[in-house]
Amino acid sequence: MKFSFDRDALLKEISIAQEIIATKNNISILSNVLLSADNGSLTIRATDIKVNFETRIPVDVQEGGSTTVFCDKFMSIISSLPPGEIEFEQNDVKISIRPATKKARFQLKSISSDKYPEFTVPENLSFFEVPVKDFKEMINQTVFSVSDDETRYFMNGVYMEKVDEKLQLVATDGRRLAFISKEFGIAIPDFRGVIIPPKILSLINRR
Repeated sequence: MKFSFDRDALLKEISIAQEIIATKNNISILSNVLLSADNGSLTIRATDIKVNFETRIPVDVQEGGSTTVFCDKFMSIISSLPPGEIEFEQNDVKISIRPATKKARFQLKSISSDKYPEFTVPENLSFFEVPVKDFKEMINQTVFSVSDDETRYFMNGVYMEKVDEKLQLVATDGRRLAFISKEFGIAIPDFRGVIIPPKILSLINRR
């Protein structure tokens, strides 16, 4: 696999992937990010099993392929490089990363992408847009009540549902309850209520 990419474009997505990845886990592959280059784009995947993250950026692909690399180290290397074009090349399990305009070169070991967990994509998803400021306010009014007791998994997130034309968020840890309902003046498509992990809401809140 061989491709070149814009340093800032990749760094933006890898930083999100790093936040998704579990800091402590018993499966080493979950500390890695999956990179798949094909047809002029790079697909980036990260997961902690509970939350999946996938994104794509345009790259110049000389040779397609896929692999996984230790995300924390990969991000550190990319962060240390100057802005501009970066070259990525994989030979067997070794990965070389270097700026296109400099002789400096970094190397990493990879793990086969065959060992990376498969992502399942639900069918018939409904998408809608709401103002960022208003949705962040809803997050701040509820996420603090999420339970951190992993044995009570149904309380480990914020429940979101549509009631009439309003969007409602609810969270509880069994002792306190947080609730907010807001109408945005737009047509929100019908969808089944979902429990959103706080990790996702925290990512939205910081951006």
